[in-house]
Amino acid sequence: MKPKSIGFKPVLRVAILDHCSKDFRPISDTRPVAELLAGCFTFEDRIRRLFPNSEVSVVPYKRLSDAETRRSAFEGLTLYLEANFVYTLEFARIAMGLDSPAVFISDGAVVGVAAEEPFQKSWFEDPPNWPTHNLTLMRVDAIWDLVNLNGEIIKSDFEEHFRRAIDGQVHPLSAIYGENAIAIERGAEIFAGAVLDAREGPIVVARGAVVRPGAVIQGPCYIGPDTMVLSGWAREGCSFGPMCKIGGEVESSIFLGYSNKCHEGFVGHSYIGRWVNLGALTTTSDLKNNYSKIRVDLGEGERDTGRIKVGSFFGDHTKTGIGTLLNSGTCLGVSVNHYASGLPPKFIRAFSWGTSEGYTRYEFDKALATARIVMSRRGIKMGASEAELLLKIYRENWPES
Repeated sequence: MKPKSIGFKPVLRVAILDHCSKDFRPISDTRPVAELLAGCFTFEDRIRRLFPNSEVSVVPYKRLSDAETRRSAFEGLTLYLEANFVYTLEFARIAMGLDSPAVFISDGAVVGVAAEEPFQKSWFEDPPNWPTHNLTLMRVDAIWDLVNLNGEIIKSDFEEHFRRAIDGQVHPLSAIYGENAIAIERGAEIFAGAVLDAREGPIVVARGAVVRPGAVIQGPCYIGPDTMVLSGWAREGCSFGPMCKIGGEVESSIFLGYSNKCHEGFVGHSYIGRWVNLGALTTTSDLKNNYSKIRVDLGEGERDTGRIKVGSFFGDHTKTGIGTLLNSGTCLGVSVNHYASGLPPKFIRAFSWGTSEGYTRYEFDKALATARIVMSRRGIKMGASEAELLLKIYRENWPES
């Protein structure tokens, strides 16, 4: 299945600015926001598709020091973009037609600046008096907004980047509704007894993905490469990254990749990092009984999300035991091992091991050994830089160790 052709002339270089990571914890503890899955792509991959012949890089905002802003000007235009916006074909058409500096604004906020001179932080607070282009782009301010907006992002991605095409293997005894809003890539397989319902939103099934008998997929939904939907009901607004295993009921949730929810249990309005395993019957609450706004703690105190639907957020390499119950707005940091059925606190710091009755330090060497075993089961070897990052997170969370 070929993506839609863009057919524009390229800009020289695109720099994705990444300075809002704390609002996307714990997923952003181990990667820049640009690498978060949203809809059918990560923020970075979507930009790369829009600017296929340009030099694209992700630049953490803190690296844009005063020394760097004093460097000599680049030759030609550089397009500086905020990481947490869903950029569109309309935006790319305008940007690739530029021959002079410009400012891009969406709903009163500066989202991008094209400049020939070195980057200035002030551009995004007090934009220069350059030609201005006003657009309407989806903005994602925090991780709870991302899971709530994910269905709309999938719809946008399907409209802009996919054509209806059933190139994979679809069993004649499967059920397909809304065929014109379904894209199944070559190498994907839909088994007999599986149901794909795209009447309320599109469904994309990527190469190598499998939907097994009895599984129901409700659009909008994105099933990433080599992911298996084993059973149950994937409700609207879900995105599953590469090599996940999904079962039970999932709603408006994102699995970044290489994570498992193989069994019964409900996960709603949640974001799951990489290398996470949810034990059988793990269930997240995403709605309070009194329908009030949900508060979360991402490690720096409680905050009001302003939303009534918020589930849980799981950092990379985190595991839950069978029968785990999680309250709405729960945050489990990187490499947490939580078990037993009692409701835990709403924030569990990284490298914690235990139950709702209390946690101890998850010794780093043991956690690292387990992470390496899990990754090897997918044929992936942990790199030295990833191990160093995990050690840094461990020391930040357990400085007394």
